[in-house]
This record gives sequence, structure tokens and C-alpha cells, in this order.
Amino acid sequence: YDWRTALFTLGCLGWGITLSCALLLRRPPPEAVPAGPAAPVPEGHGMTVAQALRTPQFAAIALTHFACCAAHSGPIFHMITNAIGCGIAPMAATTVLSVAGFSGLIGRIACGLLADRVGAKPIVLLGLSTQALSVGLYLVVDSLPAFYALSVLFGLSYGGVMPLYGILVRDYFGARIMGSVFGAVSMVSTLGMAIGPWAGGFVYDRFASYDWFYIASLSIGIGAVLIALTCRPPRRAVAVA
Repeated sequence: YDWRTALFTLGCLGWGITLSCALLLRRPPPEAVPAGPAAPVPEGHGMTVAQALRTPQFAAIALTHFACCAAHSGPIFHMITNAIGCGIAPMAATTVLSVAGFSGLIGRIACGLLADRVGAKPIVLLGLSTQALSVGLYLVVDSLPAFYALSVLFGLSYGGVMPLYGILVRDYFGARIMGSVFGAVSMVSTLGMAIGPWAGGFVYDRFASYDWFYIASLSIGIGAVLIALTCRPPRRAVAVA
């Protein structure tokens, strides 16, 4: 079949599976809330959405997510053409992307488990650093085994980091306004996802090589690490007895 039929089939499968699974969602049972001085402080640190969007924490998280997506979106979208340009057969080159995608699934679970134990920010910093290293290594790989190995490392890093931004938003701003704040963070990150693939194509069309593109993506990836380091610890509301 041609690519239109393939994408239409995948879209129908995704639509059917997603809606079917969504019908299984249920609200969790309400937890018993103690009364008096022992009552927990409400989530949200007392901020409104407007106040949260003006904080340096929001700017740091949003810009980190933007730079993270700008750094990895281009290498993902141009992974197959880059491999083909290095002499890899087209069908084998597609499996390189498949390995990265499967590794990303593992990374989401593994990094989530680690974040539950040591906190989201350290794992985000680790993932961003590994992602930047992976992007830089695309400058030197040129064989199929090397592409497979790099796909595993790259997939684990970018896949593992992505879900953790939601945890950061909740840690910094609480659950009460998490939806609105994370929506704003995701909007900024989407711009990064849009820039990467276009930039990769532009650089390749101009220089007939991806080298400058990967150098730029590496620089942006390092920038994401540096921006993430500026996130101050979240302010915690204190209960008054």
C-alpha cells in the first residue's frame, strides 16, 4: 500500500484505541481528609494561574522544555535520511528509527520510576545531558550497529525526559492549577518541536550535510541543561496551627 493508506490505517487504529481506553477512565475514590490543625495545606501554593505564569520557575521550565524539544525533534525527523546518507539501506534505516521509538517507551517508564525515588529535577538534568551527548554523537556514527546503539541511548534520554515536565509543574505549582500551567508549558515546547525538523531540512538543503545541524542541536541541548539548572526549589506552603 502507499503511504496515504498506511497513515490513514494508523490514524484509525489510534483513534479507535484511544477513545476505547478513554471510556475506561474513572475518577479515583475521595480520600479521607483529617480536620483541625492536622489538615493538609491545599495544593497550589496559593497561586493563581496568572501569578504562576509570571514566576521565574515557569519561565525556566517552559524554556527548558522548548530547548529540549528543539534539540531532539530535528534529529528524530531526520534520523532515517541521515542514516541513508551514511550508506545505510532505506529499510534498515527505518529500523533505526523504530529502535529509538521503542527505547523511548522504555525510557518513559525507567525515568518515571527513578523520578519517584530521587525527584524529577535530577532525572531531567541527567536525561537532558544524555540527550545532548547523543545528538553530538550523530556527528561521528556511520555504521548500522553504531546507529542502533545510538538510537537506544537517544531514545532512552528524550523519551525519559518528556513525561517529567508534568511532574515538575506539579511540584512547583501544585495540582490545583497544574492543567493550565502545564498547558502553557506544552504550548511553548510545541514551538521547539516545530523548529527542529524545519531547521534540519534547511541546513541540509543549504550545505548538503547535517553536520552544522547537529552542532546547533547539540548547542541547544546544552542550553536546555543550563536553563534547567536555574530552577530554584519550589516554594512550599506552610500550615499554620
